[in-house]
Order: sequence, then C-alpha cells, then structure tokens
Amino acid sequence: MAMIAEVPSETRERARAEEDARAERTTEETWALVANVSVTGLFALATLAALYLMKEVVVPVILAWVVANILLPVVAWMEKRGLPRSASVLIVALAMVAVVLTIVALLSLPLTYWLGRATELGALIKEKLQSMAQPLEFLKEILGAIGQATGQAGTGLHVEESTNIVGGIVSILTPAVTQGILFIGALIFYMIYQKQIKARSVLILPNRDARLTALKILSDIERNTTVYFGTFTIVNACLGLATTILAYAAGLPNPLLWGVLAAVLNYIPYVGPVIMVAVLFLIGLFTFPSISEALVAPLIYIAMTTVEGHFITPTLMGKRMTMNPFAVFLAIGFWTWMWGPIGAFVAVPILMTTTVTFRHLFPKDAPELPA
Repeated sequence: MAMIAEVPSETRERARAEEDARAERTTEETWALVANVSVTGLFALATLAALYLMKEVVVPVILAWVVANILLPVVAWMEKRGLPRSASVLIVALAMVAVVLTIVALLSLPLTYWLGRATELGALIKEKLQSMAQPLEFLKEILGAIGQATGQAGTGLHVEESTNIVGGIVSILTPAVTQGILFIGALIFYMIYQKQIKARSVLILPNRDARLTALKILSDIERNTTVYFGTFTIVNACLGLATTILAYAAGLPNPLLWGVLAAVLNYIPYVGPVIMVAVLFLIGLFTFPSISEALVAPLIYIAMTTVEGHFITPTLMGKRMTMNPFAVFLAIGFWTWMWGPIGAFVAVPILMTTTVTFRHLFPKDAPELPA
C-alpha cells in the first residue's frame, strides 16, 4: 500500500519539474526575443543617425540611383543599336544635363522676376485678404502686451542685412556644387558598372540560394523603380503641359514657369499638388482684382490632379505598383524631415524598395487574418 501511495506523488513531482522546465524555457525565449528586438532597434537607430549625419554624401548618391533607374532603359536601347555602354551613358547623361540647364535658362528670368517682387506680392495678398489678417494682428497685439508685461523685447522683427554678401553666396553655392559633382559622378559610374555592382554586391552572402534571392530582389527593385518613375515622368510631363495651357487660358503671367513647376512638384505625392494649388492661387491674387477670379485656375488644377491621381496614374501603374497612401504620406514626412526637399522626392522609391524587399523575404503564402 505504501508503494501504491508513492506513485502519484512521484508523478506529481515529475510533472511539476517538467512544468518548471517549460516555464524556464519560455522565460529564456522571451528574453532572447527582447534582446533580438533591442539589438535590431539599436542597429536601425544607428543606421538612421548615420544617414542623417552623412546626408551631404548619401543624398546625392541615392538621387543618382533613382535617376539612373529612369535613364537605364534609354541606355539599354542605345546599346541594342550598337553603341558601347560607356558612350551611351555619357550621351544620356550629357543630354539630361543639357535639358536641365535649358529649362533653368528659360525659367531663370521669370523666376527672378517673381522672387524680386515677393515683398510686393506679400503686401498685395495681405491687402486682399484683410479679413483673414485681422485675427493675426489681434494675436500680434496680445503677444506684444505679454512681451511688455514680462519685460521682453518688442514684437518688431529686425532684419539685419549681411555685409559679407560674397561670403554668403559662396557658403551656399559650395555645398551645392560639391553635391552636384558627386551626383553626376555617381550617376555616370552607376549606369556604366550597374551589372558588375549588382553581381558583386551579392557575393557577401553565404550561399547560392541567398545570392539568387538577393539578385531577384535587386532586379525587382530596379524594374519597379524604372516602371514607376518612367510612367510618372510621362504623366508629369503631360500634367505640366496641361498646366501651362491652363495658366495661359486663365490669363496668368509666365505660364511655362507654372507648367514646369507643376511637373516637378507632382513627383512628390500629396504635398506637391497642394503647394502648386497655393502657388496658382497666390499668382491669381496678384494678377486678378477679385478672389473669385483667382480661384479659377486652382480649382481647375485640383480637378486635373484628382483625375490624374485617382484614375490615370493607377490605371497605368497597375495594382502591383499601388502603395498604401498612408504609408506614402508617412514616408514623405519622415524623409523630408531627414533630408529636406530631396528627401521628399526619394521617399517613394525608398518605400518601394522596402516593400519589394519584404515581399520577397516574407511572401504572402499564409491565409490573411480577419480584420
């Protein structure tokens, strides 16, 4: 009877020991997961900090990669016609620089004109929008009263003109020239050695399967970027032409300037069209005597971009190229904060690269979970 009573006790002890071992393993796995997540998070933060601190070097290189993916189909077409790759790349790069310089030369005079009249434009807009300026003046008076009560300086804004104009110009132009040279150099060398760079960059991976997966990811990224920006460039050129015609028909001065600006700003989803609507409205206020007339061009432009953004571009891109609008908005905001205006331009290709990479690494072979 004593032996029979001891068997359940030993069984309970053994079960308790197994349960304790499972709990210990679960705890160890939990802490291992926390450690892995922490290390990955620290690595991501360190990478972002490095990208922010090295933006003068990183931004021109990434921009060169984006532009190269737009121009590479032209280089491939010229190679098929018998031209060497180096000659094709140089011709395409020189043609791109020539087109950019021609556009800048054509638009420099009207752009300088409008920049020179910025003060007059501001005063005229303030006069026409007097009803909107009154609350701001009231707020300014309140801030002035608070400043006097606390013993701080007045509300007047004192603008000091720099006496060293040449030094200021040089300090602005030097980084721009340096980054422009880096951009052109990276663009040319990447287009020439694109195949070698792609083939050798995967050699650091440990086995053949990983290398093949990496090559598929790189090829898919290049194809998607080329299709996206190639299609978007054609769409933006048509939108710029339509905006030029709209500005001319509406009676706005310098219609070519607004057409080119619309084509360039449309590369930045959501933000670019909003800026263009504001520009057309401000120029309309400067040109026409009433606000209703100034609203004609912006409203028609909103209709054009709505049709373009919701029907034309999605139809040409296809479902595979469609990205989550909220993710696009967040990406534009984040990379604009990181790198400024160029960050807004490269935000979509960076998001596309991330999406394509995750699509290959984590294929959708599992059933979707209910919402």
